[in-house]
Amino acid sequence: MGIETGVDIDKLIDCVWTAERIIGRELYGHVSKAGPRPKTVDQLYDINAPFIETLEEARHFKKGPEVYEGGIYPYNEPITSPYRDRLEQGLPAFDSAEGDFPWKQDWFPSKED
Repeated sequence: MGIETGVDIDKLIDCVWTAERIIGRELYGHVSKAGPRPKTVDQLYDINAPFIETLEEARHFKKGPEVYEGGIYPYNEPITSPYRDRLEQGLPAFDSAEGDFPWKQDWFPSKED
């Protein structure tokens, strides 16, 4: 929402993981399991990552892709994204001035599809 809270999400996640080790069980909440929302292109997750099936594999956002090495890749071909391509070129994902939102594109599935 763009509201500055002063909370460092990475440090908060580290605290949650430390607390879980201390008490010997998982705590409630999902940010420590899914990770923070990427805010820069270099923080984006691999769109061709395999299935993430364990909590340890879910920590890839801090520990790197090594934690899901050897996972099941269900894709026949690599996933592509015109929006990710735009971000990697330094452009906004959507060009709202031209209405370039996915639901307005010819290729986007409609209710009838």
